[in-house]
Amino acid sequence: MPEDPKYMTDGALSKLAKWLRIIGYDAIVYPREAGRDMLNLAVAEKRIVLTRRRDMLKRQYSGQLYLVKGVNVGSQLKEVVAEFALPVRREKMFSICLRCNEKLQPAEKDEVYNLVPSYVFANCDVFNKCPSCQRIYWEGTHRRNSLQFLEELSVYPQEKSLDT
Repeated sequence: MPEDPKYMTDGALSKLAKWLRIIGYDAIVYPREAGRDMLNLAVAEKRIVLTRRRDMLKRQYSGQLYLVKGVNVGSQLKEVVAEFALPVRREKMFSICLRCNEKLQPAEKDEVYNLVPSYVFANCDVFNKCPSCQRIYWEGTHRRNSLQFLEELSVYPQEKSLDT
């Protein structure tokens, strides 16, 4: 398996794709009905397909496809993290745009002055920006709530990469 696997979900697993992005993994949602076109695109982009559709297992497919059994996003995320032995590293978390799956880039505080609420501007110093959709991210309650959700799932982020 690649060091940083990339994923493609069908529409039914869009929340799972969002959570994979939160923990730092490239995950796109196929915008149309799952089928041959989805599988062809996944092979072309070297993505692992995640689906809940059992009929997808019957198709001839040269790529990697995983049938997600969990019914809610928490159980699905825990299942995929375990199945693919995905390390959850703090330094990778919150590094991908939740909307468009692009890698976030640091943004200077003065650059976001008119783009974030005044309270956020006054109380935060670190900002990231999506180069594609221009969405701005900062450390706030979303981050705290996400970490709490992961803790409830017993998916604990590692403080440092074991590789460093």
